[in-house]
Amino acid sequence: MDVYDLLDFKKDAYELLCQIGNRSDKKTLKRLGTLKDYAENWGNHYALPKPKTPEEKQKEKERQAQLGLPAFRYHPNPLETGAFEESADGVVCDCCGKTTHIFYTAPFYAVEDIAYLCPECIANGEAARKYDGSFQDDFSVDDGVDDPEKLDELIHRTPGYSGWQQEYWRAHCGDYCAYLGHVGARELRALGVLEEVLDDPMWDDEQKEMIRESVNGGHLQCYLFQCLHCGKHLVWMDFD
Repeated sequence: MDVYDLLDFKKDAYELLCQIGNRSDKKTLKRLGTLKDYAENWGNHYALPKPKTPEEKQKEKERQAQLGLPAFRYHPNPLETGAFEESADGVVCDCCGKTTHIFYTAPFYAVEDIAYLCPECIANGEAARKYDGSFQDDFSVDDGVDDPEKLDELIHRTPGYSGWQQEYWRAHCGDYCAYLGHVGARELRALGVLEEVLDDPMWDDEQKEMIRESVNGGHLQCYLFQCLHCGKHLVWMDFD
């Protein structure tokens, strides 16, 4: 039960304590009251997701292949990060005019107001070409990538992500990193990479303390990236 509570499975923790708790004990009753309030207001919404097993990861890859989701080097899991959403009924892609059951939801910078884009029109660059648009601001990226083709792939053929402010893309080992999703300090600790992301000359001591205190979905949001070459994890952060 303590583990459920620690990982913010408030609803599960409350239900378990109801079953095994000693209701004649005042401390137990007090904790039940506290957990009941959390369970009713939060449920398990803020709980850390359970790590996926290799079998679950393989099934997810197979499911994405069945859905026809292209591979994006700099954004490998766009369904998980929320850059794409699924529609059972399907929507019509503004770019190609075909019905798609997966559509883009993150920023697309173009003059025209685009409602729906399918993954294929992003991956092949047709959406960026047709609307003279981009999925990432080319000035809001780390320095150190000299290959213009890599920048072209990032801003024109890679789904972006939604940040509080202007989205920023990290780079390492002469290449742009893979975007992994929104995180806070708790997620970084659970992944075992908190100290790794703090070992970054981008952040001063005050900013490192902010990262240590960050909460996923809070006023200070962190965004996790991973180097495609050495595997190092990096973050970007901004405020609402």
